[in-house]
Amino acid sequence: MINIIYRSLLIAVLITTFSGCKKFLEQNPKTEIGSTVFWKTEDDIKGGIAAMYDGIQAIFDNDYTLYGDARTDEIRVGQYGNISYAMNGLSAGITGSDWTNFYITIARANLGIKYIPIVKQEHQTGIAQSAINHYLAQCYTTRALCYFWLIRLWGDVPVWTEPYEDINLSPDKPKTSRNLIVDTLILKDLEMAASLANPALNNVFEANVGGTYALQMDVAMWKKDYQLAKNAYDKLMALKKYSLEPTATWKNLFIAPASTKESIWSVHWDWTLDGGAEVSTLIGAGNTNSDFEVEDSVWTYWTTTVSDIRGPQTIDFKNTSHDKFLKFYAPNLNASGNQVYPNGAEANILFPIYRWADIVLLRAEAANKLNDPGTALSLLNQVRARAGVTAYRADSLNNQTIMESAILAERKLELYMEAKRWFDLLRTDKVIEVMDPILRRRQIQRSSPATGWGDPRTILWPIHSNVLNANTKLEQNPPY
Repeated sequence: MINIIYRSLLIAVLITTFSGCKKFLEQNPKTEIGSTVFWKTEDDIKGGIAAMYDGIQAIFDNDYTLYGDARTDEIRVGQYGNISYAMNGLSAGITGSDWTNFYITIARANLGIKYIPIVKQEHQTGIAQSAINHYLAQCYTTRALCYFWLIRLWGDVPVWTEPYEDINLSPDKPKTSRNLIVDTLILKDLEMAASLANPALNNVFEANVGGTYALQMDVAMWKKDYQLAKNAYDKLMALKKYSLEPTATWKNLFIAPASTKESIWSVHWDWTLDGGAEVSTLIGAGNTNSDFEVEDSVWTYWTTTVSDIRGPQTIDFKNTSHDKFLKFYAPNLNASGNQVYPNGAEANILFPIYRWADIVLLRAEAANKLNDPGTALSLLNQVRARAGVTAYRADSLNNQTIMESAILAERKLELYMEAKRWFDLLRTDKVIEVMDPILRRRQIQRSSPATGWGDPRTILWPIHSNVLNANTKLEQNPPY
């Protein structure tokens, strides 16, 4: 029997894809609800693409911090947050365990992949093929992005590569191996996107060709295929579009990404159209206490390393609760010189997906693994120089282990609260190594047994109970 939840999901996808998307890429709302009715014109294509980006907004709206930072050594849970994130106590009902927004976005990408060529073939033949290719490239890259996040968070997951358009068909799907998904779907989608993309189009709020290559590099690093990562980096370099933002205007990366050559792909947000970004209530809104606080080691580093320009632009030194994160907010000081934060309902957070410093440091990591310490050191010091801190000497980073630790430490600071730290620890197999002693300390502080990380299988997220109930072929990730 078709599950009611999946019927509702299908209807929601059809309606929100075509009628509920916000004015995101200068598109007007659509009223059609059926695929065969909707996909007729280039305006319909633009509406479908806008709905896909609306899905990416929904993915990151509240969970950007939960997925990339909340379980790491960057932050701790404050008195108003859920301590389960800081104590490795996830459950099947916790916020973030429901992957529905990923699959809604995948469904919208699948619709585009199926119907965009049909619009030109059957309805509006005058659309330039280059435009069709550009739309398709965005769909393929977006689908790859969603599956990449899914497999890193949940491991093996179900795969949909065709739209689910018939509620008379069973929506139940078993899991597919994460490695198979990477090799036969994610990398293939990125190759397809790269072949279709127009390098002349460089909208930072779209899945442009730079975003495609950046994601390809990230996936290669995940696979530990460092030569493939280098190849992707070389393709990015060949575009001649990207460079590190100057020190004086580093803040533009988060408040005006379209103005800087460092931004590769960011999520657009306009609270007047999209509503306030919910993650603001986790990291700093004017009308509520934040769920998370700056971890003591990070606070100490930035408040004592006065030369590092990132610290005072990332965390609020004047906030005694250590729970206000300045990074995504433009300076807005009151008469007393204190930052004024927008209310949650009026907060814009322009989530970075990829930017050049991220790529430079990934390339340094790959060079280190490829036994090229000179390149690794040079790239690492580029980021440090921009930050205003002392360059490393070659004799201080004289083996692979030490070099890798220095690169990861720099990524932790440079990409702080950009949903990178958890995935860095995962990619380098350091989750338990780094987090076990921190968890033991937190457990002692709460008068609990110092058991540390515990079961290594809890590195993966649990699957929400609603998702399990909706798909009879799914099994919960053990040991949840």
